[in-house]
Amino acid sequence: MKENHEFRWGGMAGIGALVLAFIGRLIMGNAPRITESTTTIAGYLSQYRGQVLMGALLYAIAIALFLWFGVALATAFRRADESGDAPALVLAGYILISVIGFVGLSVFAGMTYAMTAHRALLPIAAGPYTALAVMGTISGIAVAVPFGASAAAIMRTHVFPVWMAWFALLVAALNVLAAFAVGITGGVLAPDGLLVGYVPGVLTGLWVLAASGLLIREHLPIPTAGARPVMG
Repeated sequence: MKENHEFRWGGMAGIGALVLAFIGRLIMGNAPRITESTTTIAGYLSQYRGQVLMGALLYAIAIALFLWFGVALATAFRRADESGDAPALVLAGYILISVIGFVGLSVFAGMTYAMTAHRALLPIAAGPYTALAVMGTISGIAVAVPFGASAAAIMRTHVFPVWMAWFALLVAALNVLAAFAVGITGGVLAPDGLLVGYVPGVLTGLWVLAASGLLIREHLPIPTAGARPVMG
């Protein structure tokens, strides 16, 4: 059977998503915290208008590549486990995250464009800016879905090393805990604080990087007895 390297391309898509997301974040500059003044938030959107719109475009492309990675991951699990529900839940979870990401980015870019084109709206910029940050925090529940399902699929099929399952469970747990910080209005536990806004995201990215590397290598372990080998 001819090998079409769909897993390798999926792994490259995962790495590409991380690279573009990182570049997009750098382009957007030092974004203000949601606890900062309305003047500071309005000034940021006005001064970094072009960078924010460009960063949003890069993030959008990254989300598309992230979905491609999720499809490849779900396919690997499905080939090793044709009867379980975990592969379908992995795919559904990545679709859910992608939809939330596209909606959030579109609203953020549209808000920035509208408020900088019609500057009379800038004094109320802090409202939607804060709402989108809170939305991102709550979306940690959605992020936990494919990672929890991936942990279950790895335990069942062993297409990845077992430590990847425990790592996925840690990522899922931290994203869920971060979502419960939605009511905190200051400090490192605020929705865009250090612990809530960055630690779960960094660990999520590291897991995607590790999984992408394994997919690119295309030397995944043989699944448990009774399951079909993942690689041809």
